[in-house]
Amino acid sequence: MAATTAPASQPSSQQPPPPTAEAVLRQASRDPSAAAAHLPELPPDALADILSSLSAASLADHLALLPLSPSPSAASAALAALLSAPTWPSATLLAVASLLRDLPPAYRSRVPAFLGKILSLLPGADAQDLPAIAYQLLLLASKPLHPRAVLAGLLRFFGGRRGARVRAPPSIARQVEGTVLLNFAFVVKQDPVLTREVLAAVKADAAGALSGFAVAVLLSVARVRRFNEGAVGVLRDAAAVSRRDYRMSRRCKWLPDCMEEELARGTQCVEKGLLKAVDESIAGREHVLPSIVQVGFLLLEVLDGDRTEEAGLGEGAMGTEEIGITMLSSLFEIHEMARTEIIEQCKFRILSAKPQQSAPVLRLLGCLIRGHPFPILEYIAHLKELLDYFSFMNDKISTGLISCILPLTKFSRDLKDYIILVVRKAMFKKEDMVRIAATNAIVELIIAESRRNEANSFEDSSSQPSSSQQPETRLEFGRGLFQELSGLLRRCLSQQTSVKEVLYEGLIRIATSDPAIAGNVLDFLWPHFLNYYTEDGECPLKISLCFKLENAKLCLVEPLDSLLSCISRILQIQQNSKCERPHDAYKCFGFAASQDIEAGRTSSSDLFVKALSSIQKYLRISLTEYQRGQSQDTGSLASPSEMAHCHSLAMLGIIEVFVDFAASKLEKASDESKEMIEKEILGLVDAHSGFERKTSNCREKIARKRGNAGDAIDKHTNEPKENSNASLQKLHEKRGKFVDSSLYELSVMCVKQCNADSYNNCSQRPSQTKSSQSSYLVSFVLKAFLELFKSLATKDSGNFRIKLYENLKKLMQPIMQLIWRLLLDSNQENGGTKRNMTQGKKNTECKKDQLYLALACLKELLKPSVSDQSSDIIEVIISSAPPNIEDMLQASELDKNDTTMVEDRSIKNVHVLLSILKMLYARVLSQSLLRESEVVTELILDISRKLHLEQRHLLGNWATDLCRKKTMQSPSMAREVVKLAIHLTAAPDDMILVCEIAAELKKLMTSEKDNSRDSSDTFHIVNCKTKSSLAAVCLQMVELSLTELDWGLGKLKAMLILGYSSANIDEDQPADERTQRLALEEALYSRSTLVVHALSSFAHMSLKDTQSDHFLKLTAKFYKLLTRMSKSQIAPKGYTQSIPSLKFQKLAEVTSRMLTSPLYDFVSSVQENQETPRKVNLAKIRRESKCIPDLIYQIEDYEKYLIQLSKLTKVNLLRHAKRSVARDFWIEDKSGEQQQEEDHTAANAVPSDDEPDEDAGGSNSPGEPYADENASESEHDEDAGGLKAPVEANADENTRSSIPCGSPTQESESDEEEEMLAQRKRAKTKQIVQDSDEEVEDE
Repeated sequence: MAATTAPASQPSSQQPPPPTAEAVLRQASRDPSAAAAHLPELPPDALADILSSLSAASLADHLALLPLSPSPSAASAALAALLSAPTWPSATLLAVASLLRDLPPAYRSRVPAFLGKILSLLPGADAQDLPAIAYQLLLLASKPLHPRAVLAGLLRFFGGRRGARVRAPPSIARQVEGTVLLNFAFVVKQDPVLTREVLAAVKADAAGALSGFAVAVLLSVARVRRFNEGAVGVLRDAAAVSRRDYRMSRRCKWLPDCMEEELARGTQCVEKGLLKAVDESIAGREHVLPSIVQVGFLLLEVLDGDRTEEAGLGEGAMGTEEIGITMLSSLFEIHEMARTEIIEQCKFRILSAKPQQSAPVLRLLGCLIRGHPFPILEYIAHLKELLDYFSFMNDKISTGLISCILPLTKFSRDLKDYIILVVRKAMFKKEDMVRIAATNAIVELIIAESRRNEANSFEDSSSQPSSSQQPETRLEFGRGLFQELSGLLRRCLSQQTSVKEVLYEGLIRIATSDPAIAGNVLDFLWPHFLNYYTEDGECPLKISLCFKLENAKLCLVEPLDSLLSCISRILQIQQNSKCERPHDAYKCFGFAASQDIEAGRTSSSDLFVKALSSIQKYLRISLTEYQRGQSQDTGSLASPSEMAHCHSLAMLGIIEVFVDFAASKLEKASDESKEMIEKEILGLVDAHSGFERKTSNCREKIARKRGNAGDAIDKHTNEPKENSNASLQKLHEKRGKFVDSSLYELSVMCVKQCNADSYNNCSQRPSQTKSSQSSYLVSFVLKAFLELFKSLATKDSGNFRIKLYENLKKLMQPIMQLIWRLLLDSNQENGGTKRNMTQGKKNTECKKDQLYLALACLKELLKPSVSDQSSDIIEVIISSAPPNIEDMLQASELDKNDTTMVEDRSIKNVHVLLSILKMLYARVLSQSLLRESEVVTELILDISRKLHLEQRHLLGNWATDLCRKKTMQSPSMAREVVKLAIHLTAAPDDMILVCEIAAELKKLMTSEKDNSRDSSDTFHIVNCKTKSSLAAVCLQMVELSLTELDWGLGKLKAMLILGYSSANIDEDQPADERTQRLALEEALYSRSTLVVHALSSFAHMSLKDTQSDHFLKLTAKFYKLLTRMSKSQIAPKGYTQSIPSLKFQKLAEVTSRMLTSPLYDFVSSVQENQETPRKVNLAKIRRESKCIPDLIYQIEDYEKYLIQLSKLTKVNLLRHAKRSVARDFWIEDKSGEQQQEEDHTAANAVPSDDEPDEDAGGSNSPGEPYADENASESEHDEDAGGLKAPVEANADENTRSSIPCGSPTQESESDEEEEMLAQRKRAKTKQIVQDSDEEVEDE
């Protein structure tokens, strides 16, 4: 018995003892998975002790036991205690991040809380643990467990949002960020689903501001082929949208200041993020180089629509093109491996893209060549391949390409020879534009060679080795290249007029760049000049040879005025150059003989001087005879009208050339000769005025002969409109033949003549001839300066600044004295004596034209002046004003409300200039000068941008007073004054002004027959003649406000999405973001309320057809915006619904009471007007058949979401809603058959008598319209004082249900199908609006 029991008791004695809590924890420190297997063996008390001992300070291996615990209650308590800990060590963060993805399903509900805790504690974690934590979180996102929240949190932390940053030195932080980026790159390559989440998270992050880390993540994602387009598209859109938002924030007056600062910060953040990605690509991130190149060229393709905007982006902000060029230029400098790809992309895009898209790439190529010429030399072969397509490019692109490549020719002679070869081939192409581009290329090549020689001469003078290397090569190089290419240039002399004009301008530039070549250029021109010049004839110029008859049209063969201007300029350049000789040998014309006179041979410069003297003598005699009324012996007056027109146009240019000749001699002439020269100039200008009148008359005759006399001259600009003879038109437009010195002398002479005329007017009776000549001279000089300022404005800022500041004071002071004389001349003639009334009218019109030209000069002078230049130019303008200008301003009492003390001189000058313009504006308004008022309006608007907000507010008050007190009969002038007042007035007063004007217009434009009012008592500018024009202005301002509201609503939606995504991670949104969102909401709703007030006035007006259509479209657009506002107030599923703000409730109430109800009456009145039989009635019906149904649809869609919001918030937002009375939109046809009317009556009889179904679960009858359903809901709301759930449920279930035409009583099943087909046919023919069951989501 003992033997049998002993073996039985032996196994029990060999069993291991049960594990203890300490043993399990020790084993967990070595192997957590093995320790987890012993947890079920522990006693309940020991297991509870282990779980309770786990805390934030526990070891990471111990925390791994939590999800493996067999006791769910104890594990839940331990997890709750861990969540309640205020801080966690870095090891705990890593441990919790690693165990979250392995949590059993029972604990998955706690993942969002733990995730939010981890992301909130990341700023306090150690730098070396951050890559591991980020990697574990990425693994959690790929599970997938809350991927959007994980990615948003990581982007927010590493992107530096909300003050978060890595606690480490910059070098360590860069390494940590690089490691995390490698983790992102690995994840996006392995998991396509997670990559989509990354793109979505970055898009949401870009709504705030795209950070540098997010840019780097997108560049990594772009390396995946299937996601390349989406990733680079996000970067491109982020840059473009940030710039667009920045511009809108500067233009939107009602935007809160905090939002303006946030948008400016976001713009700079995107800019820094893109540039930071390039700078840090050298630190182990070479894998993103192809993505950076792709993004850079995409930014160049973004069409910046506001590039020519008056304010641009402003200081401290770069455009998308500038960012792209900076990125690619930096990348080209840093990474040698990226250079080939950049050059290849430049070549491909220049050849394949449109000219508008190729221009930024050309600018990039120019920056690369100027900044990095030696690395570019390795890619000469690529540039040669690009040059092979020179003849097939756009002329501007081909010319720009040569300009970009020319700096390389001083390092590569082979490249220069290749350019010459390409240009030679292009010169023989049949396309005019190709030959023009080739001519420009030759000119640029010669000029570049001349500048290079000049630079070498300076280097030779300072460096002995340089002088020994290339002795005496300066003159030979410049002349040699010109002589080498003169054959190609001579070919241009036999080309079309456009090619010749380009050549003549280029020859002037060549002589200007190197005066030593001037003699060669004159030798080149002399044989060609002999074709149109003769010494034997009575008339030295063969003007008739400059035109030819081709295809029954006169065509210009030789631009003789351009040729003469080119010769005169080159002679002046030769005279003023260092190689000139004493100029007293040819006193008859004022030019010096050439240095290169050889024995027995007369130089070309002498021949040209003699020829020009002969032409000048002939003009003096012939113009004198012309003034006496005698005919000229040129045969032109006896020719047909078109030939006379051509002759007059040619004479205009020739006279301008010789006026420039004469003016160039004034500076060095003696007093006696100066008087003779001035008399000669007055005669030439007088003849010029006569030829202008003759040209205008000929143009009218030609247009009348062709049947379009009304289209000959533009009434506003007094300029010829486009006609079929393009060459003659171009000849008429070609001006600007004056050099700066000649313009200066002409302006001084003009001021002198005006002073003499003023003295004669006061002392004695003035001579009518002298007065007319002085007036013609003033107009002539103003036109010349206007062309000069326009030419300066078209050039780039660098050349403009150099050109302007070199002779700014000398050139501007006399012309500004003349302009001030015209601007401040209040004693304009309004007529004359009875004996000379006609001449008085002419003088008045001449004074008006001169005033307009003076204002146009001032506008063009200030147009290119931005930021730093404007203050200097205004300083010169004010310094040229008369000494008594301050007394005149005090007498005008325009600044009596301006009590601000201005100490800054530049701001004071702006105030003075604005005061003068205000005084001038009152004058042009009193005289009803439309053109002048438009120019003054533009000047005031441009200059007012430089004022502070308070001073601009005073200016707006002045403009508003004009609208209240000034009576006008001209609709155009009234429109300009109201626009000025609205633009100068700050928000919200600008929209209040629109509402007040609309309210006054309502009193004059009502449909009541007993309305006998002719004008407004509040705004004198509103009267029967101006009401239609002012109504159009108000609608334009409303449309502008709707555009701004649309943009602001998009920003609000992005902020709401960002706030909801923050709620997934943190409990509360940051206070600054919440404040910005609330401020934007309040501004949006306040602005929308003002728009409601403005539109409500138009709903009571009797508008014209076009204005009625415009009003209906604007109202439909506004209700669509209101729908989006209502949808934004509805919280997504799973989030707490907040009560709408008081501003929104007020907006809903005002809209329903003031706009929706009158709109139904307006629609009814519009449809009643369709009964009037008119020819245009059909077109009107077609327009309204689209506008009215869309409007009613948008109203009901808006009210639908108001019902949903009211249900969720228990706030009745439809207390003042009105039942729709115009729902079916039948187009009534009185001439139709009686059967159709009976069908229509039967179709609508059933739903009109039925009551809406009150059962929420019931379905509506087929004939019950949706409008009755909405109306019944509103009636329930008003009766009960609240909302009933069944009605709203019914509204939600039957939203936008389709509206049948009607369902008559059916007698059999066979007739049912026929009736349905008939209903569909009637629905199509009568254009009944039918809604769909799908809800259209706004993008």
